[in-house]
Amino acid sequence: MRKLVYISLLLPSLLFGQQLYIPGSAIVHISEGANLEVGGDLENNGILQNFGTLSLYGDWLINANFNGLEGRLQFLGGSNQVVGPPTLRVSEIVVNQGGEVSFPGDEYRILDRLDLQFGNIKPGENTRFIMEPDSRVDNGSTASYFDGTLIWEGSGIKTFPVGNEGVYSPVTLLNVFGVDTEIGAKYIRENPEDPVPGDSLLGVSHRGFWELELLDGSVDPTLVEIEFNEEDLTDFRIPNNIRHRVNSPAIAIAPDPAGIYQSLGVESIMNSDSLTFGTIIGEIPVSLQPGQKVYLAIGLAPRIPSEGLYFIPEAFSPQATDPSNQTFRVFGERISEEGFDLQIYNRYGVVVFETSSFSEASQIGWNGNNQRTGAEEPAGVYYYTVRFQFETGLPVQEKGAFYLVR
Repeated sequence: MRKLVYISLLLPSLLFGQQLYIPGSAIVHISEGANLEVGGDLENNGILQNFGTLSLYGDWLINANFNGLEGRLQFLGGSNQVVGPPTLRVSEIVVNQGGEVSFPGDEYRILDRLDLQFGNIKPGENTRFIMEPDSRVDNGSTASYFDGTLIWEGSGIKTFPVGNEGVYSPVTLLNVFGVDTEIGAKYIRENPEDPVPGDSLLGVSHRGFWELELLDGSVDPTLVEIEFNEEDLTDFRIPNNIRHRVNSPAIAIAPDPAGIYQSLGVESIMNSDSLTFGTIIGEIPVSLQPGQKVYLAIGLAPRIPSEGLYFIPEAFSPQATDPSNQTFRVFGERISEEGFDLQIYNRYGVVVFETSSFSEASQIGWNGNNQRTGAEEPAGVYYYTVRFQFETGLPVQEKGAFYLVR
């Protein structure tokens, strides 16, 4: 019969040297307020009970029985560390070791807190790393993030402190409300595909994207907040030519990384240079369906002020290669049809085109021919007057000149 050895750690701190070996006949109990520091690898064949703090500087090689529902687990190695147990359920994990902590097993659960101070967490390809409903995430930065799929359970505000290849880009679901909800999210640096901008976007970044998936349960549509870093919104693989005066970074969504992305709008944008970094809250909620992934990326979208906007070009040519430049049009958003009036004059003050329809002025425009005779008007300077009002009732009246190029 094997003799059972019970070791209770009551001291504020106890440091073991290069390795701690716990035989199968032993029970190691870390009391509340005590700290067991293992300077090397921990090989556990017995029973390990943690009600205080277990600080590891090396790998965790074997686990026979571990109870960490009330204790803190710290990784302080200064280089890469491996967590050998295939499953763990712990109160708190602190990463402050400057390297990477690998969790290659089946499932790891955090009850209270994940504290990312310095160093990354890397789960295995099929590992489930789960934040339970009442837990929280602290810190997170370019020096410390979760590199893989992190899973959140429950409702409320859910922050995924994800990153990849040295880029920290967390995503937050702001109002998760559902039943038995389990959502996974990860960030992937550099899209291997060419994202396609839809008709609401000037372009979509290929420098990174987020993957969201409802793994279990159901959830109502939720607003999304994204922090983006190291982007370049002047460089798109597939640009989209949309006339605009003002643009803004926006959250874009698609059913797959190479799909057609549509804008989720911009509720607010903070701490941003509008090109390479910032934090965006989308205007349109994201809907997640069980078993279906959605992909988010940073796009560039025309920005429409709440009162509306308009744009009048300074030149056009019926022979232009771009069809959008072949007619003179008034571009705008949130402009009312009621009360619209556009007149175009030649240098003699003769009206060559007029319309009281904003739809005609914005979609068809003037093609350079005299509206009454049908004859081509010569190249040169022409003048316009336009009157309209926005949907808010704000009136606009403008006069100006433009060039007809032949």
